[in-house]
Amino acid sequence: MADLNRRLIVSSIVGSIVALLIAFSTTSFVSFLLMLCVAALAGIGVWEYAQLAINKGVQPATRWMVIAAVAEVMALYASLVFLDFPQLPVLVLAISMVVFFLLHFSDTTDALYAIAVDFFGVAYVAAPLSLMLGVLYPSPHLGVPQEGRFWLVYLILVTKITDVGAYFVGRLWGRKKLSPTLSPKKTVEGAIAGFIAAVLASMLIYYAGSRLFDGHFSLSFSESIWLGMLIGVFGQIGDLAESLLKRDAVVKDSNTLPGLGGVLDMVDSLLFTTPIVYFFIRMH
Repeated sequence: MADLNRRLIVSSIVGSIVALLIAFSTTSFVSFLLMLCVAALAGIGVWEYAQLAINKGVQPATRWMVIAAVAEVMALYASLVFLDFPQLPVLVLAISMVVFFLLHFSDTTDALYAIAVDFFGVAYVAAPLSLMLGVLYPSPHLGVPQEGRFWLVYLILVTKITDVGAYFVGRLWGRKKLSPTLSPKKTVEGAIAGFIAAVLASMLIYYAGSRLFDGHFSLSFSESIWLGMLIGVFGQIGDLAESLLKRDAVVKDSNTLPGLGGVLDMVDSLLFTTPIVYFFIRMH
């Protein structure tokens, strides 16, 4: 209970700060500050991933991975706000790949393994986190700009409610283990509850959004159901995916941040749900 209380307090503080940043994200200064925050999260998250690799005996190019992660976030922000160059984030990923190869030209020992670890870390952590800015600042939809702030709130709330529903129902009534190898405390009952919670939250936000942002939150009732279903499934897959990496590296948390564990522990589910919402907005 002490650990849960500490996590609730820290999560409430972090949530309040995020809510303020999102609320004022249309101003230039806060927009830039928000980008720096996401870039910092990406850099720390990639660093945590590199530590997992080090625990496995791999020697990743940690410094260059962090630089590539921060650059990826900045590139996507620039493509959205300043430049009419949507390919800039892809260019940064391509340059990062080349750099990771160049770093091993003088020493070919375990090059195949190390390069794969380096590049995957940036793609796994930085690319999805940068897309959160794409959700916040979407392109005009059929000539009508979308309310990106509401979309980002939708993404975070539905994803996190999935985690909360799965956690509490699993702790109180969970009996059948979902994946004993990856996460012994997760249960089938909890996973089902998280899935249902995601769908219900998506439907509730649809009703609120259709009234608060008429025409600027393009989500129909049927779409709120199946998009909630996707988030409910992929959010939990993202959680298990990070558990897989930690289990392989034999660590409990990705970091030792008080009340949070690590950045990867905090955003693991969002790494899988953010691309879904981003491409839904772009392709709707």
